[in-house]
Amino acid sequence: MKKLFVDVGNQKQVRLAENDHEHIAYSLRLKPGDSLTLCDGRFDYAAKIIEIKKKETLVEIEDMVAIDSEPEIEVTLFIAALKSDKLDYAVQKATELGVKAVVPFVSQCCAAKAESVREERLGKIALEAAKQCGRGFVPPVYPVVQFNEMLDLLKAFEARLFLYEAEEKTDLKSFLRGRKKERKIAVIIGPEGGFSLKEAEKLRTAAGTGLTLGRRILRAETAVVAAVAAVMYEYGEWRVKR
Repeated sequence: MKKLFVDVGNQKQVRLAENDHEHIAYSLRLKPGDSLTLCDGRFDYAAKIIEIKKKETLVEIEDMVAIDSEPEIEVTLFIAALKSDKLDYAVQKATELGVKAVVPFVSQCCAAKAESVREERLGKIALEAAKQCGRGFVPPVYPVVQFNEMLDLLKAFEARLFLYEAEEKTDLKSFLRGRKKERKIAVIIGPEGGFSLKEAEKLRTAAGTGLTLGRRILRAETAVVAAVAAVMYEYGEWRVKR
């Protein structure tokens, strides 16, 4: 967790205040001389703490390396509003797995309402998950959209993975392997109550097809992990880059 996302610019020394300072001084309890990593989305900077004051921390940049932890594909997770902490879990795990962005939406059978989706809280969860897993980018969590707005957003993607428990097609491997040239991918996961028949038909049309993850019906948050992990695996993102 000793990684912070900040705008380093061309500075040799960087002053960290507010949340970053509090994280260093009070959460991690670091001291002058301790090391940490700063990240600006392009480079990871090895830094050393020079001084910790009451309201700011001064660090010095010692080295920098280009980020190599980000996927070569762009996966956006479209996730229905979920109850309780299920959405928190989905955002956390999707961030760890490498999604580029998260777009919550509401549909007919959502048990949670749009106003229950707190983007600021979810953004903080994504930030902490990105720190923890060593990412070079924090995926934004966008404001919640309505179902038809989500359909419009899907038009911008090269591949659309629509997962629906009532589908008969299960060949996820063939679906993904037939789209290796497509680098901008949408993964659509529905709510606890599933999609209505009308919504499913609209999504099937938008995606070109629908797929199921097998004979077992997964919880929505479990389906997020399974689907994003499958996409990353088939596109070679589990390999160590050389």
